[in-house]
Amino acid sequence: MPKALRTTALVVLLAAAAGCDSAAPTPTSTPASTPTSPGAFAAPPLRLPEGASGDACPTSEAHPWPRSDQAARVLGPGPVYPVADYLGGGAVLQLRDSDRQQDGTYEKKVRWIAAGYRGPVLVRAGRIDGPGSASATFSYTGEARDGGHYALLDDLDTDLPATTTVSGPGCYAYQVDGDTFSVTIVFRAVPATGPT
Repeated sequence: MPKALRTTALVVLLAAAAGCDSAAPTPTSTPASTPTSPGAFAAPPLRLPEGASGDACPTSEAHPWPRSDQAARVLGPGPVYPVADYLGGGAVLQLRDSDRQQDGTYEKKVRWIAAGYRGPVLVRAGRIDGPGSASATFSYTGEARDGGHYALLDDLDTDLPATTTVSGPGCYAYQVDGDTFSVTIVFRAVPATGPT
């Protein structure tokens, strides 16, 4: 066997052996082009649904979450979800007197879960049935940006403590944007019944 052919055969054999020792790559839903810096994400336009005053609020349907240790129900198609447990198990935010801030808005704890996604996420919110305002803010990660709250998620599964602030009772929507998705989630805010 000529020397050049033996060398080539040895290189191919060593490469094949090295390939057998390494673990197969784990598939993920994260694209290879996921930005690694906040400046790389371009926020899409805000496109919240519009509703005339007095119209029924077309709230998003809550659906069961498979991991009961994280949540019972969530809203939206994901991969970043508000936990419906904080919205009465559905899409209704109960506003209590104790939630009212000095500026007259109401701030409520609404936790989020990111599942199967790593990369940038921008959450914006607004009232869709009349004048008013809304916002969502992750508690321990991210920053205010592009009219909402932006974070770069490093793990495929992330628990995101957060708050939602609304100007008062009404119909509201979140727009949640990432590299591979853009979703809208509609919820109502109503005065709480019972003790405040």
